[in-house]
Amino acid sequence: MPTFEVVATEPAQDSGTPTTPPNKERKPRVRRFHALTLKDHARLLLPFLVMGVLGGIARLQYPYWWLAPDLVSFLANSFIVIAVLGVLLELFSAKLLVERVSDGLAQKLIGRGLPPELQAPIRDIVGTDLVTDHYVKTYAFSIPEDGYVSVDIEVRYELRNYSEAARDYAPEIAAEILFQPEFRFLEYGIAGRKIHTFSDENLSSKVQTVDELNVRRVPRSALPPLSLKPVRTGEKSVCQVTWRYRVTVPDQYCDLTEFGEATIGATLQLQDLPEELEFISGRDASLHHEVGSQSWYFDKSFISGQHLSAWWFRKASRQSSRHIAR
Repeated sequence: MPTFEVVATEPAQDSGTPTTPPNKERKPRVRRFHALTLKDHARLLLPFLVMGVLGGIARLQYPYWWLAPDLVSFLANSFIVIAVLGVLLELFSAKLLVERVSDGLAQKLIGRGLPPELQAPIRDIVGTDLVTDHYVKTYAFSIPEDGYVSVDIEVRYELRNYSEAARDYAPEIAAEILFQPEFRFLEYGIAGRKIHTFSDENLSSKVQTVDELNVRRVPRSALPPLSLKPVRTGEKSVCQVTWRYRVTVPDQYCDLTEFGEATIGATLQLQDLPEELEFISGRDASLHHEVGSQSWYFDKSFISGQHLSAWWFRKASRQSSRHIAR
């Protein structure tokens, strides 16, 4: 989704291989330029158009018997050529030239002296456009049966566009086939405007199974994109997203929440937890959690690819589960 939900079992000590998470789709390179209005384009092109008009009038209307007709004809032709070149440069080349220069400067200034392999992720962070905020993930557990438990999960967040131009956006989600994911509800859109809503029936047609990755997912490409304006246009440019889905997992388990976009703060919440189970999360200095509370708030920023872990287990197996958590 921006948050990419990956459900993976925590391996036991000195055994097993970590489950391979789904590969992310390659993000297209985004041109970080202000979307010019028609008035802006007219203001930029006006000097060249005026030169072209003056050159054309002089070329066609200046009498040959007046003073220095050859010089006037030369200047008129020059004005016309300059106007044509200026218009073509402004319409087709200026943005590309500016971007190439800015990329070159960024390569020299960002992480100067570091290897290119380290400069690349730094540039990705600096070039972040979409940022998630108010991220909340809620768990509701069923009664454990035969070593398994069904978990209803709801994920809510807000997404803002911090670039200079409108961006198309659609959420996505994925989970391992092994745990029988059921994607039951999706709603996203801008409050007060068109909201896209998908329930069991029409959401199931969007689900894809990727056997080589052992995942079931709803990709961005299967959902209608939403045009998200930059935050400078006001609070109505906030996209609100809600996912609801169910997985069936072991009653001693580790759940990973991987962030597909830069995220400011995150909260894990418990809605229903059977008495025989215990739920923990954290081991992070940014964690805010009171004893007896049903919420775990992480007061930090996450970059794309980072994740949070949560563990649950039967209370009788508390010690062994904490050993796994380490």
